[in-house]
Amino acid sequence: MIKLRNIVNELKGGKTLSVFDFDDTLVKSDHWIYVKHSNGQTSKLDPAEFAVYSPKPSDEFDFRDFDKMLRDPKIIKKNVALLKKQLRKAASTPARKVTILTARKIGYPIKHFFKTLGLDVYVVAVGSSDPQKKADWIANKIENGYGTVYFLDDSPKNVKAVANLQKKYPNSKIKAIQA
Repeated sequence: MIKLRNIVNELKGGKTLSVFDFDDTLVKSDHWIYVKHSNGQTSKLDPAEFAVYSPKPSDEFDFRDFDKMLRDPKIIKKNVALLKKQLRKAASTPARKVTILTARKIGYPIKHFFKTLGLDVYVVAVGSSDPQKKADWIANKIENGYGTVYFLDDSPKNVKAVANLQKKYPNSKIKAIQA
């Protein structure tokens, strides 16, 4: 049932967007980022290590593992419970949207994984580890009427980039939280 309050909020720019990162925010899986260093050696980082890694100018990154189906996925229960709660709210409120926003190039493995859990999620793959890409995607949504944004991500760089949107959009409510 659509409530009049929800329609009024949407007309006033009161739409709400809940955005979740995937890797190491909702799910941990066996995927690596390979780093080729200037000395020719290659090391590998898991997503949590990559989230706080300070790249050297000569580092070359290879994200090939993230173009594949998930290997040994383990949900992060607290955050997936929050995702489910937001999906239930969105199902009954047209002014709410829930999105999984990932740095991966391909969103299908994520969508497929959540289907196995009985969840139909909207996945956006920005195809870049640059925190500004996620911030730009969210900025576009704010410019299209989302007045409230909740963002959950394990990467402090991504959280900071999204939190910085508050300066550009002072009339919006932006809550960026590190998972």
